[in-house]
Amino acid sequence: MKIVLSVLLAMALSTAALAQSPDQSGSQGQSGSQPQGSQSQGGQMQSGSSNSSAQNMSGTVSHSGTNFTNDKNSHKYKVDNPETLKGREDQHVALVVQVDPDNNVIHVVQIEPPK
Repeated sequence: MKIVLSVLLAMALSTAALAQSPDQSGSQGQSGSQPQGSQSQGGQMQSGSSNSSAQNMSGTVSHSGTNFTNDKNSHKYKVDNPETLKGREDQHVALVVQVDPDNNVIHVVQIEPPK
């Protein structure tokens, strides 16, 4: 009986250890996949794409749809893919963007409903 319990305990501990390993490698795989996505989208931004990473911003789209003003610091950015903001001119939006700080340009990755 002790042997059976020992075997079951050993199996439970090894299963728990294995369950943690994929989570850690899975999070590394996910973080590793994000830069690859930024590289493919960075092709559209070309300059400064190696310094950019996806980040959340909320603010207002300009009347023309080619500029965006960040609520956090009132900083104005040029939008390099304004077609993604079509129909949202003069509206408050929440965005996931890649920022090129050297050229003051953002690339819209995703539009989210404002919070």
